[in-house]
Amino acid sequence: MDRLLLMEAFVRVVEAGSFSEAARRWGRSKAAVSKYISALEAHLGVELLHRTTRALRLTEAGARYHPKCVAMLETLEVMEADLRQDHVAPRGVLRITAPPGFVQRYQAMMLSQFTARYPQIELDLYLTYRRVDIINEGFDVAIRVTNPKDSSLMARRLAPADMCMVAAPSYLALAGTPARPEDLRDHACLIDTNFRQPGTWRFNVDGRQVSVPVTGPIKINSPTVVRDLAISGHGVAVVSRFLVADALATGRLISILDGTVDFGWSVYALYPKRQYVAGRVRAFVDHMAAGLRQG
Repeated sequence: MDRLLLMEAFVRVVEAGSFSEAARRWGRSKAAVSKYISALEAHLGVELLHRTTRALRLTEAGARYHPKCVAMLETLEVMEADLRQDHVAPRGVLRITAPPGFVQRYQAMMLSQFTARYPQIELDLYLTYRRVDIINEGFDVAIRVTNPKDSSLMARRLAPADMCMVAAPSYLALAGTPARPEDLRDHACLIDTNFRQPGTWRFNVDGRQVSVPVTGPIKINSPTVVRDLAISGHGVAVVSRFLVADALATGRLISILDGTVDFGWSVYALYPKRQYVAGRVRAFVDHMAAGLRQG
């Protein structure tokens, strides 16, 4: 049996954490993946994986063998990519995770325009505000509004993330309009628990960094729900401007302390660090960077 195929199966099982998940991501049967691993272990004469009904872990030999397999497979990818990059259009399945609100705002550019430009790429899109483990969950690219901290990932800045503080006219008529960030201590703040420090909002006022502890009646892990609650008059919210552009334009929301919200975030494309970046990943990231530059 093709030894490279067996090595790829081994790497996929380790990255997925189980035979069934590796088979699902690879598009093969669990029985086939198990057969590949058994064949590889028989060829090497050592056990690579400890298998139990609840867990899968590398043996000592497997832990030594795994990084060598990864390096060899990446070297092969580089060799093949160098030969075909100028002759073959990007193709294959591209697994992307992104925030639902971001995709809703940029759906035409991100999906329709991209698939029209690269018809041989199949998008597998997982929308969530959860901070997924890109490598262990088998994603190729993550779009995030963040300040990336994970050094195991490549991070390409696509665009600044314009954050703003908003509230409905009805709320402001009852509670008053904050004149400075410190006034938020007396207001109902709608808190997005996706923030790294949900209970702290950050501002830049005339070059002065201000961090304000905030509290409120509702905490929730969805910026779109936070936006909708703000529109309904439940309190003050900090959200990405792209989520509230329509509500601001129609007067359903009013921007407060405009231009002062400053979390230091941008829109990033994150993807695993590898010697060779697949053509479909490169194509998608370049497409998003160009599209966001144009607004």
